[in-house]
Amino acid sequence: MSLKHDDRLRALTHQDSDFWADVVDNVLIVAITDVRGVITYVNDRFCEISRYPREELLGSTHRIVNSGYHDASFFRQMYRTIRTGEIWRGNICNRAKDGTLYWVATTIMPKHNSLGAIEGYVATRFEITELMNTRDRLKSLASTDPLTGLFNRGGFNNVLQKAVEHKAQNITREIMLVMFDLDGFKQINDIHGHHAGDVVLKVISARLMALVSPEDAVCRLGGDEFALILDHTLTRRPLQDILDQLLAELEAPIEVGNTMVNVSGSIGVSPVASQESAESLQKNADIALYAAKRAGGHQARMFDITLHQHALERAQILTDARTGVEKDQFELYYQPILNLATGRCDQIEALLRWHHPQRGLLAAESFHDVFLDAALAQAMSPRLVKAFQNDMRLWNNTLDTYPNLTINLSRLDLLNIGFQNDLEAEIKRQGSKASDYVLEISESVLAGRRSDRELLRLQELAAMGFQLALDDFGLATLPISALRDIRFTQAKISRKLVREIEHDQQARDVIAHLSGLAHAFGQSVTVSGVETRGQMEILRAIGVDRIQGFYISPPISAANLVLAEHIFAPDHTEITLQAS
Repeated sequence: MSLKHDDRLRALTHQDSDFWADVVDNVLIVAITDVRGVITYVNDRFCEISRYPREELLGSTHRIVNSGYHDASFFRQMYRTIRTGEIWRGNICNRAKDGTLYWVATTIMPKHNSLGAIEGYVATRFEITELMNTRDRLKSLASTDPLTGLFNRGGFNNVLQKAVEHKAQNITREIMLVMFDLDGFKQINDIHGHHAGDVVLKVISARLMALVSPEDAVCRLGGDEFALILDHTLTRRPLQDILDQLLAELEAPIEVGNTMVNVSGSIGVSPVASQESAESLQKNADIALYAAKRAGGHQARMFDITLHQHALERAQILTDARTGVEKDQFELYYQPILNLATGRCDQIEALLRWHHPQRGLLAAESFHDVFLDAALAQAMSPRLVKAFQNDMRLWNNTLDTYPNLTINLSRLDLLNIGFQNDLEAEIKRQGSKASDYVLEISESVLAGRRSDRELLRLQELAAMGFQLALDDFGLATLPISALRDIRFTQAKISRKLVREIEHDQQARDVIAHLSGLAHAFGQSVTVSGVETRGQMEILRAIGVDRIQGFYISPPISAANLVLAEHIFAPDHTEITLQAS
């Protein structure tokens, strides 16, 4: 014992030892044990907080207040420290006699005899229950979505990492990451307000909680994005059954106030593998989700190596396209459309082509994903308007007349007011009219997400004087009411329905039915993909108005269109454009 400590004890002994003993007893929870851990002394504060009388504590060990919160390794480390004569400090969760839990900040000091050997231990503690509860509440808030009570993205990341670790411990265990979002959710927010959106999120969350085991994680990653980490649920039900019910739960109507609303979902699934990081698993599920959407939505897709390869190819295409936009590798080509009644080409369709430095001249079908990237579409829009400007200036200077120009609008174009305003301004600068232009929108676009906004925008464009054409007519699920509510002037039947008309009566009947339906709504009918004279004659007999395809002319550049000015001349009874 040092002289300093000896002086301190002597001072306590001769002056105010009772006072300091009262301080200790009122502030600290004190217990003394022998070297085996048997309790030999406890103060009143220990009895008070543990709810045990002194006679039950004396002669027992601290196992009497063990809550089970800490695992065996926690106590092994503690005993290893104090048995070597070192002081141990840490926070311990104990259980009182009435079952309540309490936390104590603990310091355990070995007590040595006159020979220096350990003869027991003195444990002093402060109660920190409220502090630890506050910590747990803050931790819960950091990992919980306040609207739905589900795990948020932070909580999801933690649970997914634990799932990877569990998979590593038992590689035969089946664990699945399921990710999805809500098709139609933004539309509900736009029409009914954010309160309605909150109701939808809460209802969907409750359905998800009821669908999976309480031991599995249900997460809202943000907005309308959700994730499930399926583990215990898979021991009770096959994965496909769970996914089928999940799709049904997402599509079931939801009551919001006095109205019913609907959403749906596309689902991506990735098996949790021990060799995968949590980040790569999320990317895999995202890839599968994207594939489900591209396949039409309302379905689940499982991640596999093929999807991974497609994702790499898509990423490369987008990278190349960004360079291509900067280097003006994209060019507009134009394909003539023949009016069967007049024998002249009274329309041409603008088609985007990409002069790829390695792959050559690419049609739009080869880089479809470029049109789905908002940033690329925004960067490309002013260049397309400039290309229209240059081509129309060329035609104005060289052609006596030129046909109506058909322009395809993607979903992004349709929602991009800036692109449309620039196009309208350029049309006015050229002295043209909006009615000289046909804006073409695919039926599949109008049947997808945000369709109400798109339909409203089409009505505005029609009011401005543009002709509207419905592309891929008959291939999607657009309600018939849309043909009545929107002033489409034309319907275009897809090339997919034309291929077999020379050999298949049913194929001819389908086109005749679609043509009759469009005519009943006052629309002219164009059929694309015409490649033979036989197809043309069949379509003429059916009564379609226009045809388009390689039998008439392939897409050609604006300059070559000038050289082929004869295609706009009236009274062409023979088709002579194939070599153009």
